[in-house]
Amino acid sequence: MTALALYLLGLYTIAVVDRQLSEQEMEIEPLFLVFGCIIGLVSGYLVAYFYSSFYSSMPTLLHKLPGLFWGLLFPFLLSLLGICIAGRFKRSKSTSNLIVSLLRILIPSAIALTFILVNNNGFPGVAAPAEVRQQWASKEFWNYAGVVNSIKSCQPIIKRVGSVKFVAPTQGQNDVFYDPGSSGHSGEFTLEVVGEKGIGVANFDFRIGTFVSNVRFTYQKRTEELSCAK
Repeated sequence: MTALALYLLGLYTIAVVDRQLSEQEMEIEPLFLVFGCIIGLVSGYLVAYFYSSFYSSMPTLLHKLPGLFWGLLFPFLLSLLGICIAGRFKRSKSTSNLIVSLLRILIPSAIALTFILVNNNGFPGVAAPAEVRQQWASKEFWNYAGVVNSIKSCQPIIKRVGSVKFVAPTQGQNDVFYDPGSSGHSGEFTLEVVGEKGIGVANFDFRIGTFVSNVRFTYQKRTEELSCAK
């Protein structure tokens, strides 16, 4: 949502600045570009959604590209198409002064920044207690409780840090990508594992099933490949 707000704000701002500096008699309405972009994004998402329904019947070569790639490609390309089409609708250049032009930028910027702040996920920071970060992750990520349980039952990890108390996001990649349609989700976690005997860091990738199987575990400055499969 933050990326979308910045994308639209950047497009709008560039259009307003170009409109102010251009010496042409005809000008593009910035709001037309934003609406064209939004229509293109929605259309692209719908294309990606229906594409995912026929994904299994596609050639094998296309299966090598992740669903996230297609989920971003179609909306991006169709948003550009929407911008190009909207750019063809021009009107006679107005004689607005500099103050009006600044307001045309500042007001949408204030709206976009407010939107970003409202949709901020509120991560407490890596310096926050592990318990607080674990509670945040449980609300933010789907099936995070399953991640915690699979780490708590991973015998190679228990052998190193002892009985696990908390499993919390720490510095590193912590991303979950939801693919359109029935493709599921994928991502990567970098988690601080707090046990009775010590603290380690678990890093692993996952696809569809949010559980720990093979994990890169760092404990006492040593990184190992561990298997948590039962």
